[in-house]
Amino acid sequence: MVLENFFEPCVLFLLLKQPDYGYKLSKNLKIHCRCQVSVGNLYRGLNRLVKHGYISKQSKKSQIGPDRSVYQITRQGKLYLENWIINLKKQNQIVSQLIKNYQKLYATDQSTKF
Repeated sequence: MVLENFFEPCVLFLLLKQPDYGYKLSKNLKIHCRCQVSVGNLYRGLNRLVKHGYISKQSKKSQIGPDRSVYQITRQGKLYLENWIINLKKQNQIVSQLIKNYQKLYATDQSTKF
């Protein structure tokens, strides 16, 4: 199970390092964030981030094919990512406590009985 749109903060994190284009972001999501997203969902997410002002999109000429859209995080996007991280830390604490409590009650080898 994965949080809905979880790849969006991952994209913002990748764009903190450097501006990039969609295809490369898709590859780097898998490599650096262990997050796999369909191409359609990725571009819908990128458009949503652009619409909200978290990233900007600029068309760049390509020597070998059609123009490419390069994405770059904005100041507002950095603040949005920081807020995501704060909330993920809180959620991590809650989830970790749930797992810990569960494991106290049930041995991990019993989880296969469900």
